[in-house]
Amino acid sequence: MPSLKKSLLTWLLIPLLSLLTLASVGAFYVADKSATSAFDKALLDPIQVLSQHIQLQKGAPPIITLSPESLHSLFTDAYDSVYYQVVSPTNKLYTGTLNLSVPSNVGYKPQFYSAKFKGRDIRVAAIRLTLDGSDDDVIVQIAETLTKRDRNLYETLLIMILPSIIITLAAVVLVGFGISRGLVPLQKLKNEITRRSLNDLRAVPESNVPIEVLPVVHALNNLLSNLEAAIDGQQRFLANAAHQLRTPLAGLQTQVELALRMDMPADVHAIFTQLLDATQRATHLANQLLTLARVEPGAMHLVSMQRLDLAQLVEPLIGLMLVRAQVKKLDLGFELSETVVTGDKLLLTELITNLLDNAIRYTLENGYITVRCYQTAAGAVLEVEDNGLGIPESLRRRVLERFYRVDGSPGNGCGLGLAIVDEIAKLHGATLEILTPELGRGTRMVVRFSPVVT
Repeated sequence: MPSLKKSLLTWLLIPLLSLLTLASVGAFYVADKSATSAFDKALLDPIQVLSQHIQLQKGAPPIITLSPESLHSLFTDAYDSVYYQVVSPTNKLYTGTLNLSVPSNVGYKPQFYSAKFKGRDIRVAAIRLTLDGSDDDVIVQIAETLTKRDRNLYETLLIMILPSIIITLAAVVLVGFGISRGLVPLQKLKNEITRRSLNDLRAVPESNVPIEVLPVVHALNNLLSNLEAAIDGQQRFLANAAHQLRTPLAGLQTQVELALRMDMPADVHAIFTQLLDATQRATHLANQLLTLARVEPGAMHLVSMQRLDLAQLVEPLIGLMLVRAQVKKLDLGFELSETVVTGDKLLLTELITNLLDNAIRYTLENGYITVRCYQTAAGAVLEVEDNGLGIPESLRRRVLERFYRVDGSPGNGCGLGLAIVDEIAKLHGATLEILTPELGRGTRMVVRFSPVVT
């Protein structure tokens, strides 16, 4: 993912590093030129000394009159090997420790060039001389290896480049710190949005927002406003439609139930029984849709939070469900203790009812259902456990989707029960977990609430 901080650092540091590279190349060039010039001039000193001690001999080549000790002292260096030679213009060697061809363009002014001798790079100074009392010229060459030059070059380069490197590193740190500080308002904006729940569609505060980000915040606020209006319209439509359906469905169900009490042929009785079942399903769906409308994001104005005891909510609901459980020969038990939460009484009642309804629907005859609520240090816990069909682990997230039902599920559910439970849990800052009981079969629904703030 692109990072604004990385982009800023890249666009700031690439030119800075490019300038450092150019400065380094320039410094290397200057240092190399300076070192070469200084050391080349130093080679002229032994040439001058040597030229003063070259002597002619009749019928013999010139000789150097310096003593061996003086020659050794003259051509001894602490770091480099120094060589010399005296040759004729035709490359005839008269004397010396160097055996190197002479360039054809050597004149009476010193000439410097690079060469190789014994596999090593050397720097050579050459000059053409006319000896006193002779018409013949000689060429004197002094050569030395490059150890001193390279060492001096790198030391000079380090002295020139090191401050630039230190300044660049300091600039990198300061630029990074400056960018981090400059992006603090964006981090605050991110935290403001991240902390919000699905139900909070308030406009994002525009105070202290950088002017560059203000258009984004404007667009986000417009989106939130449009989203709130769309959700509000959807909620009103859903609630109105469900409410309008409840009255005729209730009347229809009453009429069908009255009709079933009358004497009628068996085939007609079967039709009315199916009609009653369909009516009950439609009524259940309308009630579920009404509940869903109350827990949609943006419906906080419909929620009334208060301090409640889950045990007092669960106990009467178990009594209401007991008849359905007995019809299927289910063992419906409970383990209740005082469990304090902060929530909406109607919505929490709906949450518990849906969990119990699901457990009864999907537990086979002679099974068991256990409802528990208890208090922990981490908050209140509500559990509904059964040894029914269970939910495969791979589908436990999908069953929280609206209108989703596991293939092959028995009964006539509409696929909204667990979706409603999940929405109500989120509305209360709680979490819903779908687990497998310790016996290895069935389902254990666990709703964990945050601690109550006193």
